[in-house]
Amino acid sequence: MPRNRHDVDRDAKIAEIREAAVGLLRAGGYPALSHSAVAKELGLARTAVTWYFATKDDLFAAALADIYVADLGTPPADGDVMARLRWAVERLTALQPLTHALHERARHSPAAAELEAAFQEGLCTRLRALLAPHVAADRLDRVTTTVIVFVEGLLVQPRTTGDRLDLLEFLVTDLIGASGRS
Repeated sequence: MPRNRHDVDRDAKIAEIREAAVGLLRAGGYPALSHSAVAKELGLARTAVTWYFATKDDLFAAALADIYVADLGTPPADGDVMARLRWAVERLTALQPLTHALHERARHSPAAAELEAAFQEGLCTRLRALLAPHVAADRLDRVTTTVIVFVEGLLVQPRTTGDRLDLLEFLVTDLIGASGRS
């Protein structure tokens, strides 16, 4: 007879499911993620996964949030503006297929739309704080928006790492009017 769900620590089971979903996303992107794949990975019935995450997009948003925290949660504490931006752009480049899937799913899924909005807000807040010492207050929002739009475009174009970083440095040097050094 199967165990009653009351015997299962809810938080521990959610963490276990999210961890398996993260592994699937990292290995195969959005197409690799499914309730069935997570259940198989954990040796559970598919319904056990849907008990905690009703839709694939709920599962996707939870797992992608974990990936964002792991990959973008701890930027370098020191270093000049360019070093910190290079760090972020390289991580965002690696995450681009998942971020693109998030953007696509946000059109149809409240969970994905909520994560996308929180992700964008978090990036804007962090970038604004990074640029604030180098940009006049009356230009800060516009410069922040310009850098974000530029980076988003940079991420979807097929460019080498060197090209991406050269263009980023050119933008920051010209837009901020300094070397970007703190």
